[in-house]
Amino acid sequence: MRRAGPTHAMLAELREQPTSLERMLSAQSGDIRKAVGALRRQKPGLVVFVARGTSHNAAIYGQYLIESLMRIPTGTAMPSLTTIYGATPNWKGAAVVGISQSGRSVDVTEVMAEARRQGALTLALTNDTQSPLARTCAHVLNLDAGPEISVAATKTFTASLAMLAALVAGWGRSRELAQHLVRLPGAVAEVLGKEATAARLARRYSRRERWVVTTRGYMLGVADEAALKLKETSYVSAESISAAELLHGPIAAVDRKSTVLLLVPPGRSLPGLSALWSALRSRSVSTVTFDLGGGDGDVTAGAGLPEQLAPIAAAPAIQMFAYHLSVARGLNPDRPRGLTKVTLTR
Repeated sequence: MRRAGPTHAMLAELREQPTSLERMLSAQSGDIRKAVGALRRQKPGLVVFVARGTSHNAAIYGQYLIESLMRIPTGTAMPSLTTIYGATPNWKGAAVVGISQSGRSVDVTEVMAEARRQGALTLALTNDTQSPLARTCAHVLNLDAGPEISVAATKTFTASLAMLAALVAGWGRSRELAQHLVRLPGAVAEVLGKEATAARLARRYSRRERWVVTTRGYMLGVADEAALKLKETSYVSAESISAAELLHGPIAAVDRKSTVLLLVPPGRSLPGLSALWSALRSRSVSTVTFDLGGGDGDVTAGAGLPEQLAPIAAAPAIQMFAYHLSVARGLNPDRPRGLTKVTLTR
C-alpha cells in the first residue's frame, strides 16, 4: 500500500533523515577530523556542553559517550551564570561544546564566547554555519540537515546525535563505532518503515493525558526528547525519568491512568528494563515499547546496532509516534501554541 504524501513539514522532515544523515557523515568528515585533531592535541580533562531544549537532550547523549568511551568527566553549563550573574566557571583547559540547530540562541552564544575568551577549546554543532554561534567558536561541525521548517525539531536532533557519535568515535579511535556509523542511514530507514505501526499506536493512545517516558543509559537523552515532543506537539503531561530513578519512588504515582513509553536498547541496561516492563504489565499499566534490541516490543527496529548508537535509530521512532499522536488529537504539530522555531533567551 502506497503511503500518503506528507501533509506537515514535521513528517516530511523526519522522513528525510536517512538521506541527510548519509550526506552529513560523508560531507563533514574533513571537519570532524580537524576537530578530533584539536581534541587530541589539547587533551582536555573536562568537556562542558552548552545547549537548550532539544539540543540539551542531544548533549546528554554526548555526555554518556564521552564519559564511557573517553573516561573524561563532562558537565552541562548553566547559561544564566554567564548572562545574568556574570560568574562563568573557569573552563581553561576544557573543551566546551555548543549545540544549537539555529546557532542563534543568544545565551548559548554568549557562554561560548566567554569560554573561548578563557582559552577553552570551543566547538559548535549547528545547522547554520553562518550563525552567531558558528562565528564564535574555533571549530564548527555542520549538521548539514537542510532547512528545518517545523517548530518541532526532528532531523537536526538526530543529526546532532550522529555528529557526536562520529566525533567521539574519531577521538577515541573506536573502530567498532566507526564501522557501525555507516549503517546508521539504513537503520533509520528501517525505523521509518515502521510508520504504520507508530500511527496505529498513536491513534490507540490518543486520549491518554499522563505519560512517563523511561529508559536507562545512552538512551536517556532520547527519552527526554520524547517527553518534550509529546508535550510540545500533543499538549499532554509527559515526564522523562531514568528507570533507576523511577524505582526510587516516582513509580508509586504510575497507575492505570498513566501511559509509560519504554525505550529498550540493546546491551547492559536490557535486563533491568525487561524486569521493569514485566512489573508494569503486572500492575496493568499501559505501556508502549520501542525496542531497539531485537525483542518483541510494540515498535521494533535497529537490531544489530551497538548500544552506543541505538539512540540514533530510536530518535526517529519517537518522532514518528509524537507526530501521529498530535495528528490523532486534531492538532498541528508544525505550529505548537506559544512556540517559535528560535527561542531567544538570556
